[in-house]
Amino acid sequence: MNIAEKIFQSADPKATAVIEKGIACTYEVLDLRSKLVASWLGEREGFFPTARIGLTGADSLSYLVLSLGILRAGGCFVPIAQELSRSEAEELSRTLYLDGILDSSAGIEEPAFVTLSHPSCPWQQDYASLNPALIRFSSGTTGDAKGILLSHETLLDRIITANAGLGIGPDDRILWVLSMAHHYVVSILLYLCRGATIILPESHRADALIDEAVAHGATVLYGAPFHYVMLGAGEHHSKWPTLRLAVSTTAGITHSAAESFASIYGVHPSQALGVMEVGLPFVNHDAASEKPDSIGRPQDGVEARLLDEEGGPVQHGMNGRLEVRCRGIFDAYLSPWRPSDGVTREGGWFATGDIAHADEEGYYYLKGRTKTVISVGGMKFFPEEVEDVLMTHPGVSEARVMAREHSIFGSFMEAEVVLSGDAPVTDAELLKLCKGKLARYKIPARIVFVEKIPRTASGKIQRYQSQDQASGSPLS
Repeated sequence: MNIAEKIFQSADPKATAVIEKGIACTYEVLDLRSKLVASWLGEREGFFPTARIGLTGADSLSYLVLSLGILRAGGCFVPIAQELSRSEAEELSRTLYLDGILDSSAGIEEPAFVTLSHPSCPWQQDYASLNPALIRFSSGTTGDAKGILLSHETLLDRIITANAGLGIGPDDRILWVLSMAHHYVVSILLYLCRGATIILPESHRADALIDEAVAHGATVLYGAPFHYVMLGAGEHHSKWPTLRLAVSTTAGITHSAAESFASIYGVHPSQALGVMEVGLPFVNHDAASEKPDSIGRPQDGVEARLLDEEGGPVQHGMNGRLEVRCRGIFDAYLSPWRPSDGVTREGGWFATGDIAHADEEGYYYLKGRTKTVISVGGMKFFPEEVEDVLMTHPGVSEARVMAREHSIFGSFMEAEVVLSGDAPVTDAELLKLCKGKLARYKIPARIVFVEKIPRTASGKIQRYQSQDQASGSPLS
């Protein structure tokens, strides 16, 4: 089974698939263009079935065409976020043994393809046996995996599960505001599999987004909390009569942000929980106005449970470690290779890394994370990544990175640094170091010099997070 081929088997060829700069592209045209890319790729040196092909570039119709072309050619699509620094992109390439890279900015008439050469991939045979479709380069819930593999069958399973709550159909038009490199499976692929239209706005300013939404009759907004804060700020009072569904993901949306948005546009944002290893197990599609801070009940086909530290069940209203079981759980972690059945618990349960509680009606509420993941503007990463870079400076002996509350983006980063000697070190020096090695959203907004970093009795860095920042989970 090939998920990209499945899109065009069921779509109405004359229906609009994508609107970019006011110009409509039908499913028929998207079919033809992506098929041509697949054919072109198949003739390239270094390409073979199951080849891991990275794709970089801005969100665009070209990006969609190339990604679908990779899948239709039998390759495995690997999104490379534009925000990654050169060293991060090189690490991604080495760790995942990429066979080639495409750049969507070069267009699709004559795509820019670079063939890569690496040592022999140690997990190639196991990987190829799974009908691989997509790899997300991520630290994963465990904090140490560097790639999450999804097969074509897994993609279809999680699309079906996710749409149980979203209810996307051919009449829907989705206003795209997220990053395709970070959000592709239960968003881009789901919309196309359901024959919907994706609207790519020219600008992400609040007034421009509303203008595009109204002009093209957008029915769905799937965004991060800061999108709802921005659109509900009270400065943009244009009506949005066609909006039927607003979904907030990547972090917890505040009650005030949800209410402000609803008071202007008439739709309460539905909180959702997305986990790259699982998909979209929760969407609060039936109680968004009554319980705006809940992620809802488990979707159809999803089981959830909360366990205490000893692995026993917790009572209603008590916090516990969230685990889920459903179709569409990831196929394997890469580097080191670990199939999902070696990661999930007995019975197929997957620990999401979230702390949550459930009320008597079965609605779940996120309370924090068991790990240290940070979310900035919808982008997820671990503080250890930034700390490791800061520690490469000869004048730094210790570092601790934490999230602080931000009224629009949910959180911003602050780094505490302990100097190793008497030599002067400036925050400008450290920021320059970070800018050379990290994606922009991972760069601390503030660096504070301190005498020591608090540690636990076992010697680990003592961490803490704001309540709002702590309520997200990695997005699929």
